[in-house]
Amino acid sequence: MVDKYLKSNWFLFIVLIFAISRIIMSYQFGLANSLILHGKGTFAATMCNWDCKWYLTIINGGYDHAIRTSPKIWKGLANWAFFPLYPNIVGFVSDITTLGPVFTGILLNQLFIFITAVYFYRLLRLNFSDLNSRFGVVILVFSPFSVYFASLYTEALYIMLSVVGFYYLRTSREITASVFGGLLAATRPVGIMFMVPVFINFIRHRKPLTKLIFALAISSAGLVCYMLFLHYRAGDFLAFKHIQKGWGRNGWDTAHLGRQLWAMVTDFHNSVLFLISVLLSLYMLFKKYYEESLFNLACILPGALTGTMMSEGRFCGTLFTFYFGFVVLGEKSWTIKILTLMISLVLYMSYYVYWVGHANFLI
Repeated sequence: MVDKYLKSNWFLFIVLIFAISRIIMSYQFGLANSLILHGKGTFAATMCNWDCKWYLTIINGGYDHAIRTSPKIWKGLANWAFFPLYPNIVGFVSDITTLGPVFTGILLNQLFIFITAVYFYRLLRLNFSDLNSRFGVVILVFSPFSVYFASLYTEALYIMLSVVGFYYLRTSREITASVFGGLLAATRPVGIMFMVPVFINFIRHRKPLTKLIFALAISSAGLVCYMLFLHYRAGDFLAFKHIQKGWGRNGWDTAHLGRQLWAMVTDFHNSVLFLISVLLSLYMLFKKYYEESLFNLACILPGALTGTMMSEGRFCGTLFTFYFGFVVLGEKSWTIKILTLMISLVLYMSYYVYWVGHANFLI
């Protein structure tokens, strides 16, 4: 009876899969906490690594006026690299609920991912069977990169806005889609890349030029507003870009190009995921999913073009188009589906242990 009802009710299926994934998440954290921290860590404090601490600086004290001189580990850096929409949402909800910002952010991220799963299913159903659409939801919810959705990171908001935006773009509600694109542009630097599928969609379907210009303007609004704020705050429209050099994103070193390329290639975790993501993009392009393919490429290439593979695995694995690509790849193959699910589940359970252990490849 339950099995029959789940087959006919896709929403209940998503609720169940999501609940199971979060129970496993909690168990894996408990295991990692016991093995590595001897049971002394709390979930919120332990999951707040790396970028999480930078978002806390924005929530608690706003954006920097100048480059930091202390503490030593942050010398020469500033929080301008971190876009404003997510920390402002978290700060607002935290003030209302009186919950701590990290715990608030983690709870909000679960809501964002649940909404993502619902809209991802609806987006997939525009092109795929119910079975393939459910497959896509499962590999998304059990993604190894869910570890970022369990911390104070912007990836959950980003993937939600992009999936919802694509759904409205694919259902001919271009202006609504562009509004979500504008929010994306205020979430991460590559959010502006939503202009790519908007432009392609308008050209393919021969929409009016004036409507295209209006849609592109809306899609870029988030970035434009942030740039204006940075000029007021730091005196530099492109402070978010220029400060990236403090994290070693210096671009190509032509004098030592061979050494730089070797360092990028031997960053195995990030370079392998980048290669997989590029190949998925090319396959989607071959299968004529132009908007998804080029959006994926537009989001992952800027990081690699800075001359380092740092965080590239995160950039690839937290895009909905990564999972869309696997649905396209495995549409007619049970072998690909089963292998993808098995690998995803194993990595899903192990990444939480690596995160608690501060594995550098997860930065």
